[in-house]
Amino acid sequence: MKEIEVAAPPRVLNVQSGSLDASAIEEAVKVLMQGGIIAYPTETVYGLGGDATNERVVERIRELKGREDRKPFLVLVGREEELRPYIAAVSQKARRLMSRFWPGPLTLVFRASSLLPESLTGKNNKVGVRVSSDSFCQRLLCAFTRPLISTSANPAGGRPAHSVSEIRSLFSKGVDLILDGGERECGIPSTVVDVSLDPPVLLRRGAVAKEDIESVIGKMNEHKPS
Repeated sequence: MKEIEVAAPPRVLNVQSGSLDASAIEEAVKVLMQGGIIAYPTETVYGLGGDATNERVVERIRELKGREDRKPFLVLVGREEELRPYIAAVSQKARRLMSRFWPGPLTLVFRASSLLPESLTGKNNKVGVRVSSDSFCQRLLCAFTRPLISTSANPAGGRPAHSVSEIRSLFSKGVDLILDGGERECGIPSTVVDVSLDPPVLLRRGAVAKEDIESVIGKMNEHKPS
């Protein structure tokens, strides 16, 4: 399928509660299937997203954010069962966390399967996954049925956008579609835990407290950035 050209300025669709209709979901899925990039609301901040199985899309988002590193991107799935083809295994501790905190702002890092490009998973071949509790995200992902890249809508090192006006000022070009879900009230990104290791490792503190996670799976290690 031919990939769409970069649109400038990006189109905006209103997906706020009370105004969302099936045509908005249909349009967003069409853009994603054609290799486009969207800015969309989550329960925490606005994200930049695209088809996580498309290597060119991964590189476009990396370029758009100005990321020179090769750190892996996180992804969203619509349902827990949709993640299974894209990961190698699910531990019992991971199952407990999924049951307790999904949908919600907890990202779990798994060993990736060969269905995801290395440009997404990085040299360690891992992928961070979560199921968003945002109602629009859930509807979009269930319609798209593929993992969606989920990286905060900001240039590398910058403050994540929590409104459409901020997205427009940060990305006047390069985003094909903006989905306006209103201002995001929570500016705290998701918590990230590597469940491919035993004990699991807390990689990033965020919206779900470390203490709440440990109440489910016991003590875990924590990565300290150098």
